[in-house]
Amino acid sequence: MDSSKRKFVRNAGLLGVLLGLSDVGFIKLANGKDWDWNKHAFEADNLSAAIRGLTGQSVSRDTSGLIQFIAPPIAENGAVVPVGVKVDEGVRVHALALLCEKNPRPLAAYYELSLQAVPFIRTRIKMRETAPVIALIKTDTGYVSAETLIKVTRGGCGG
Repeated sequence: MDSSKRKFVRNAGLLGVLLGLSDVGFIKLANGKDWDWNKHAFEADNLSAAIRGLTGQSVSRDTSGLIQFIAPPIAENGAVVPVGVKVDEGVRVHALALLCEKNPRPLAAYYELSLQAVPFIRTRIKMRETAPVIALIKTDTGYVSAETLIKVTRGGCGG
């Protein structure tokens, strides 16, 4: 089998797997109807505008320890800062967002979660400088946020 046929068979198989996962609700494929891009939140140039774009309502602070961060207190490289957020499993989380206050675009990541999913994410974000990182979750009862300070020692968004 030559290379073009191999590529075709491989890509057809991958497409079949993606369509199968989409049919059972494991993933959403981006077609014009399902894709919901929150332009106001992602293009906001300050923290309050990004939160307003995400929530449109008031946000309460996590005072009971529902949200836990898994992040280094000092990031050696602001271009790749590992951040994890875990929410108590008893809380029904619909969405989770990560925001960095001093970035040119504060909304760093946004995840919509299935109610059957374990409310835990791990990702890497880019940070311009030392700043609070905010986790914002959407629950059945409203929005809750928590924050942690991450110190950046060298180059991120700003160089």
